[in-house]
Amino acid sequence: MVLIQGILLIVLSAFIFNNPAAVLAGISFWFGIIVLSAGLMGIINWWAGTKEEREGMSLIWRILTSLFGLMLLTHLVATMGTITTIFGLWILVCGVLLISNGWTIKSTHSAGWIMVVVGGLALLSSILIIFNIGAGAVAISTLLGCSILLTGIALVVLSFVLKMIKSSV
Repeated sequence: MVLIQGILLIVLSAFIFNNPAAVLAGISFWFGIIVLSAGLMGIINWWAGTKEEREGMSLIWRILTSLFGLMLLTHLVATMGTITTIFGLWILVCGVLLISNGWTIKSTHSAGWIMVVVGGLALLSSILIIFNIGAGAVAISTLLGCSILLTGIALVVLSFVLKMIKSSV
């Protein structure tokens, strides 16, 4: 079973690498579903609570969360753009921190220069991701695909290790 899971993850990673826009659309869709579900569950929880537990502002927040989730689902392209922008901003902050920390330690350790260079590359990547939804889709899909591919390979290797252990016991 572990071997089958590993093979399926490797196949899934190939799909992810070849369909970055579909992957980003899927992530955006599920994000919208999660936000909408959280809002609806919050409303149900509010109605199920006792009168003392009910607070007017919390109901408003839960309704707004539900409406936001609905908006995410009905405007999928905007959601995709928002997700890539947030991802790009995250990479931008990481790049700035790498440059800052690398600059601080460059005089005492040669790894500081490596951090500065990697931080600069992260800054350039972040600008491309923020202003180009296609580049953002590729970046997010590549990271997700690499993660799933490595997990699939690890499960395949684990299946053989388990088989060797089982035969030796």
